[in-house]
Amino acid sequence: MIMEEIKTAAPEAKKTSWFKKFLKRLFFFGLLAFLVYVGIVYLFAAVLVYSKGDRIGYIYKFSHKGYIFKTDEGVLKTGFVNIGNTTTPNEEWAFSVKDDSVASQITSIDQRIAVKLYYKEYYTKLFFLGETKYFVYKMDKMPSQ
Repeated sequence: MIMEEIKTAAPEAKKTSWFKKFLKRLFFFGLLAFLVYVGIVYLFAAVLVYSKGDRIGYIYKFSHKGYIFKTDEGVLKTGFVNIGNTTTPNEEWAFSVKDDSVASQITSIDQRIAVKLYYKEYYTKLFFLGETKYFVYKMDKMPSQ
């Protein structure tokens, strides 16, 4: 009698185990599809340009840094404060540079010369391209006064 109960209970266990496998697979593929979707949206946000513009100021700091992925990062001093007869820059704008020719231009310039940096702003950044969302693609020296 006990053997008959075990035999009749076994088909129900198979049905529930099939359903559990189906739910696990559905959850796994749903999670995978969600992660792929988020990854694609993130990559598009890092490729699509949000805005373009330019900034004028003095190059305050410029460096080539990173442990594995080397990137060119800089800081431009923009706004000015008048103190007596002197003007002092006080606002900082951080930027990244992808192009090596623009990076060498920035490296070779004197810090006392005003520059105009043309940049593109992206929705987000990729960790191996730079530390900011602002990427400078062109630099012009401003005429001396």
